[in-house]
Amino acid sequence: MANVNISIFNASRGKRIRKGIANAFLGLLVIAVGVGYLGNYLDFLPWENFTLFFPGWGALFLIVPSIYFFICRPTSIFWPINFLGGVLILLANQDGYEFGKAAAIVLAVAIIFVGLRILLIPLFRRSKAKKKEKFQSITSHADGENSYTVRFGERTVDMNGQSFSSATLNNAFGQLNFDLRGALIEDPAVIDARCSFGEIDILLPANVKVELNPSSAFGEVANHHTNSSDPTAPTLYINADCSFGEIEIR
Repeated sequence: MANVNISIFNASRGKRIRKGIANAFLGLLVIAVGVGYLGNYLDFLPWENFTLFFPGWGALFLIVPSIYFFICRPTSIFWPINFLGGVLILLANQDGYEFGKAAAIVLAVAIIFVGLRILLIPLFRRSKAKKKEKFQSITSHADGENSYTVRFGERTVDMNGQSFSSATLNNAFGQLNFDLRGALIEDPAVIDARCSFGEIDILLPANVKVELNPSSAFGEVANHHTNSSDPTAPTLYINADCSFGEIEIR
């Protein structure tokens, strides 16, 4: 059982498990709303005045997304803060919960969350120091010819048959597909990828090892590539910076 629990926090397999749990939460929530309204018209269900438009209902726009994204990204500090803000708004709009009392409850929950984070954070930690040293030892000097940018559109870059050592990928409000499956990848090689309000797909051959340095805010960096077991396989270092979008490595 312990192995199963730990796998939920694993970087690769755990991510898929958490995404499934988050989707299940959202799906069940939508079904519950439908059943709630259905109960207003069916005599065998024990309620008849269900509505989403209760005092403070607008707080759900903070609470529900916060729960969903926190399940997907349990190391994030933003979503718990967002959730607590929604709870504060919700309680402050209920009878018997003046703002001061609601704030005290939220503060108590915040303290509990901090304690849980202290206990659980070792499950999420990876060898950041070693990874940082690896990336600092590799310097990317992608010039203009190796820089690919998308703004409000879609672009596919196919490096088939070309020698590849470095590239800078920039995407905003669009989609950039960077295909290295047929490229001759040097060792080491570097990609600096920056994505805002869009998507970057990096397609890799099987005979390559990936070292990922991800950074995201309101976005996702997903690595689905399986590293080659060949000790002579080239290493590709990817610096991925994503906000309000997605960078996917396959």
